[in-house]
Order: sequence, then structure tokens, then C-alpha cells
Amino acid sequence: MLRRALPVLLLALIALGLSACGEDSLSDQQLRAQATAICARAARATDRIAVPTSPEHSAPFLTAGLAQLRPAAARLRALRAPHDLRGQYDRALQLAAQEIALIARHERAIANGGDPADAFRQLAAALRPLTTEENAYWRALEIPSCVRT
Repeated sequence: MLRRALPVLLLALIALGLSACGEDSLSDQQLRAQATAICARAARATDRIAVPTSPEHSAPFLTAGLAQLRPAAARLRALRAPHDLRGQYDRALQLAAQEIALIARHERAIANGGDPADAFRQLAAALRPLTTEENAYWRALEIPSCVRT
């Protein structure tokens, strides 16, 4: 019994020792590479979503976009930014979360019978300052694939 438990115990002690050696954050280069891959994949997926040609397709358009944006944001949140970039990275993620919440709110409004044209106008106006600020953070972090146009 002890013979079987010993390897597990040793691995646990090694893991504990490694975790005590410092935080498990990524390097600047690793963060940029991994975030770039996540954002590029999300951009390709959202670019494939057909722009609605009629009001009845507005809510499904936003739903499809959210289906891509939410997992991408979760993957970005899972990355541990290095200490020197953490403040900027966290702020970019906060702004992205605000954008997703805003899109979801307008998607629900349309799905519940709201005027799609009015909802899209309001959404565009509300997204503009958030996107501008978020893009500034992604540029400062040198992760241009996360910049939204």
C-alpha cells in the first residue's frame, strides 16, 4: 500500500514545491502568443456569421456572436498575465466583459419583441466608447489580434 502511495506523495510534494517557487504566470511573449491565437480564432468564427438581412435575423445574429465571444473571453481570462502587464490585461478583460453583457442585453431585448433597428443603434452607440478603450489596451499590450474594428 505504501509502495503505491509513495509516487503520488512524491508528485504532490514536487508540485507543492514548484508552486512555492513563484507564480505560474505567463511571460510577456507567451501571453501575447496565446491571446493572439484566441482572438484570431474568435475573429475568424465571428467573421463567418452572416450579417442579418431582415429584422427577424437580428437576435440570432447576436446570439451567434455571443456563442463565439463568451468562450473566447473565458479562454483569455484563464491566461495568467505577467505582473508587469496584469493591470492592463485585466482592464482589457473587464471591458470585453462589459461589451459581452451589453450585447447580451440587446439580444434579449430584441428576442423579447424590441425593435431590432433601434436596438442595433443603441448597441452601436453604447459599444463605441467601450471598444475604443478596450482597443487601446490591446494595442498597449501588443496584442493587435484582439483589437476590434
